[in-house]
Amino acid sequence: MEKTEIIKEIVNKNNGILTIKLLEQNNIHRQYLKNLVDDGYLIKVSRGVYVTPDKDISEFYLMGEQYKSGIFSHNTALYFYGLTDRTPFTLDMTFPSNIRPSNYMLMPHYINKERLEIGLVIKELEDGTKIRIYNMERTICDIIRDRNKIDSQILNTALKEYMKRSDKNLNSLYEYAKKFKISKILKLYMEVLA
Repeated sequence: MEKTEIIKEIVNKNNGILTIKLLEQNNIHRQYLKNLVDDGYLIKVSRGVYVTPDKDISEFYLMGEQYKSGIFSHNTALYFYGLTDRTPFTLDMTFPSNIRPSNYMLMPHYINKERLEIGLVIKELEDGTKIRIYNMERTICDIIRDRNKIDSQILNTALKEYMKRSDKNLNSLYEYAKKFKISKILKLYMEVLA
């Protein structure tokens, strides 16, 4: 099978998306990719990400591909879980403390590597792409930890909405609170809500 046909097969299997990583995993030289871009079969949407022209790609996916060490968190995660009624102006992502991304669309948060993946889940978006994001319980812990930097109305709304959810996991919430040393503060918030 010709290399360009292999690329087209990869693109079809990957929901109209091709990454440089996929190209390298299949040992295909980038010149074949360039030919498909020149022919208009693929368009470059960000560094290392190409899509078919009919593909409407999520900005969340693109940001996740650009900053692979980051995980969507805080207000962005609240938005995904319906725990806030505010659409974020910037995208919140948490990074290991040794990485310092720079992007005006990004609100970076930092944590040590040992705690980075606590509560990490892979979420599939409507367009079939996937992002790394914290689960609801980790998100609640993050906004409580950063309560002095977050609008109190956002924090209170998120906690109230979380408590209404049938899919909440209070055991995980309290387990994460212990790991982040915010058990007492979480308890105070829960008492106020009760």
